[in-house]
Amino acid sequence: MEKGTHGIDEKTFEQLTYSDQAKSLNAQIQIIEKALKAHFRKGKSENKEVNSSKTKYKAQLIKVINNLE
Repeated sequence: MEKGTHGIDEKTFEQLTYSDQAKSLNAQIQIIEKALKAHFRKGKSENKEVNSSKTKYKAQLIKVINNLE
């Protein structure tokens, strides 16, 4: 198995091709979704008020979406 190149001669996002940028963005969106779900599960297990957190994150995401227009 070949070792990955993480941290070695990495390209900046701007240096990636359009296709590679799209792949990176898709992966980041999936990571955000998984992270939010894990964060809310952790909050529930620690008896935190997750609904207010959900509202704040939703507002941030809506702002990002609206900036796409």
